[in-house]
Amino acid sequence: AQQYQGRVIVVKVNVDSLPAVAGRYGIQGIPAVLVFDKGKEVQRLVGLRSAGEYTKVLDKLLGQA
Repeated sequence: AQQYQGRVIVVKVNVDSLPAVAGRYGIQGIPAVLVFDKGKEVQRLVGLRSAGEYTKVLDKLLGQA
């Protein structure tokens, strides 16, 4: 989140505490990282990933790849 401050908003949700959120977005596995652009889901990563994989996805979506 700090690396992309001012360019993206990072939100963490505990789906055990808020199962309605998991249902709304069809989350069946955790961790699940959903990336939105203007309210529309543009990328979904399910399962444990390296920090580099998240960086690669964000850089590509931000036009920095």
